Amino acid sequence: MLDREIRTAILTLAAKGRRIREISRAVGVSRNSVKAVLEQGEAQPKARERGSQLDGYLDEVRRLHAICRHKDGKVNMVRVWEKLRDQLGEEGKRLEASYSTLTWFCRERGIGVEQKVAARRIVTEPAEESQHDTSPHAVELSGKKVTRQCASLVLGYSRMLYVQYYPRFDRFQMKVFLTEAFQYLEGVCRRCVIDNTSVALACGAGKNAQMAAEVEAFEKRFGFHFMAHELWHSDRKGKVERPHHFIERNFLIGRSFIDDADLNRQLLEWLEKANRRRLREFKASPVELFAAEKPRLLPLPVYVPEVYRLWPRTVDPYGCVSVHGYKYPAPAAYIGKDLLVRETKDRVILLDGHQELAAHPKKIEGSPQAALPHPAAPRRQKSAQLAEEGKLKAMGTAMTAYLAALKAARGTRYFWSVRKLWRLLCQYRDADLLAAVIRAHEHGMFDVNRIETILLQNVAQSDYQLPLGFEAADFEDLPEYRRGAVTPEPDLSEYIPNREEETENDH
Repeated sequence: MLDREIRTAILTLAAKGRRIREISRAVGVSRNSVKAVLEQGEAQPKARERGSQLDGYLDEVRRLHAICRHKDGKVNMVRVWEKLRDQLGEEGKRLEASYSTLTWFCRERGIGVEQKVAARRIVTEPAEESQHDTSPHAVELSGKKVTRQCASLVLGYSRMLYVQYYPRFDRFQMKVFLTEAFQYLEGVCRRCVIDNTSVALACGAGKNAQMAAEVEAFEKRFGFHFMAHELWHSDRKGKVERPHHFIERNFLIGRSFIDDADLNRQLLEWLEKANRRRLREFKASPVELFAAEKPRLLPLPVYVPEVYRLWPRTVDPYGCVSVHGYKYPAPAAYIGKDLLVRETKDRVILLDGHQELAAHPKKIEGSPQAALPHPAAPRRQKSAQLAEEGKLKAMGTAMTAYLAALKAARGTRYFWSVRKLWRLLCQYRDADLLAAVIRAHEHGMFDVNRIETILLQNVAQSDYQLPLGFEAADFEDLPEYRRGAVTPEPDLSEYIPNREEETENDH
């Protein structure tokens, strides 16, 4: 299709009396195109309309589009297509349009198409608003891949940025990060936009969001307030979304890190340069814009206390307390006693009341310094032999054969069964246990609890059952019976009723 400029040239040359052949050669188009433009007589090209076989069913498509809806209001276009096809089939007509043709027809005719609305630019005054968000990033520390939470705060006016990485991000880490961010910027904006995260919110969402009590205390300390954006309106904090992509695609590329401290140290060095880059939209850098915004920020309190939280702990028998799964040594004199553990950003402090007993660097998951203070005992391999197993095999070939069959039958439960057999050997005679094992092996029984049942039955029959042919009269000849016979006869008069008293009572 010829554009407006060429059509205007054709009409102008024709008005000057030029022939069609001359016009065609001058503008570089065919003579038929020149004739078509002259027939239309307009410089503005007409929109090309593409027809469809569904044009005759426009009203019917609109009607079906209105009735084929879910409970949530969404339209099922497949049902629209099926009902239209069935309806035309009843009328003796055939619908040759495919499902994709129907959806294209609805888009072209504006059926079910929401009108596009231009994105609203949020312009804030200096020191009026900041935005805070987090994003998980894959980071390599000392050659090991770990996941770290990237927390960022950006000022809405100057786009001044502050970023730090944390192994996990909860309410405690949020207060640590924002405290450091406010100190880095040397001031606070009056409003901080966040998403509807449980890190800060106690309940609700959007304008109905209710901040947690400790978050409200944090707001009061610095004199600002959080604002949670409405649901499905995450673009309300779009100014803080772009830096996460920039950090992941720029800062993390081509850099190596030893631990979390080295990661955040290099991040601050990179941040100084990133805040000085020139923003094409503003024709200035964030540092230049921040020079105009900084005087209007809310001043910091005279004293900013260190963010911490307390944990009640009991010193274990090894002289350690546990915080987040990591052990920290305590004085041996406090074994079994209760202490108060104070956790800060990078330290763990053990307190007995107000007395500081010890202070340790905080161990972070995934970092080299997270090794336990006492190395864990090496795990026993499945092929290893227990000390109890060797002592049982020393009882003879019968026990050795049973242990071999027991190992094949029990699998990973073999070690538990060996320990159970060893406990039986400590409680009963060797010969009794060996006899029970031989009987269990003959019947293919590998449940050690049943071996104890067999053992008890054998012991009961051999030690406690009276021999056959033993009569009651023989008891009088036993030494035990004779020792019991010389004891004085007990006086039971107090328990025998008086015959005379019973007779009087009867009368």
